[in-house]
Amino acid sequence: MPFAWRPTPGQVALIEVDGQDACLTGVVLDEPSDGEQPVVIDLGASPRPTEDECEVVVSFFAPDALYRVKATATRHEGTGDAVIDLRMHDVQRVQRRQVPRTRLVLPAVLSNFDDPGAMVNLVGETLDLGEGGCRVRTARSFPSGCDPTVTVNLPRGETFVALGAILHATANEGGFEYRIVFLEIEDEDRARLAQAVRESQPAIA
Repeated sequence: MPFAWRPTPGQVALIEVDGQDACLTGVVLDEPSDGEQPVVIDLGASPRPTEDECEVVVSFFAPDALYRVKATATRHEGTGDAVIDLRMHDVQRVQRRQVPRTRLVLPAVLSNFDDPGAMVNLVGETLDLGEGGCRVRTARSFPSGCDPTVTVNLPRGETFVALGAILHATANEGGFEYRIVFLEIEDEDRARLAQAVRESQPAIA
C-alpha cells in the first residue's frame, strides 16, 4: 500500500519490536523509487531483531511531526542482519513536542556504556531539557552509531540518567551539539526530571 508520507534517507528510526524489550535504532538508507517498496534501515551498532521476520512499531522524527509506523521487519537480502526491510502497514502523524522543553544549562555527560569499542565519557552541558529529550553541547564528538547514556546534574543536586538516541548532530567552531530523545528512563529519574523542569523557567516554543 503506498503512503503519502515516507521516511527519507538519513532519518533516524527508533524501532520497537513486538516481544523484545530493547528498542533498536537505525538510519534510513536510499529512498526507493517505488512507493510500495520497503524502507531499508541500517541498524549499525544497534541490537538486532531476534526473529528473521517480526512486527514492529517505528518512530521517525521529522521537522514537522513525529511519525509512528506499523510495519513488518525482515532481513535485507545479502546483508546479514545489519540491514532490515520495513514493509509499512499504517502511518500515524503525531504533532511534535507534546512534552515541552525548558532552556536549562546544566552539567551533562554522554557515555557509550552499551556499545562496543572503547569506553567514552564526554563532558558537556544541556542547552534545553524536557521529559522527552534534550540538546547537549560537547567539546568533542560522540562515537557515531552509538546510543548515549545521558547523565545530567539537576539544580537540586540530584542526578538524572536515561538511555537516549541521537536524532541530529551539528558540528561548529565551539564543538558539537546533539539533539537527543530519551528511550529508557527509570520512574525515579523521570520524577526528578519532571520536578526540575516544573521549577525552571518557562517552556521554550
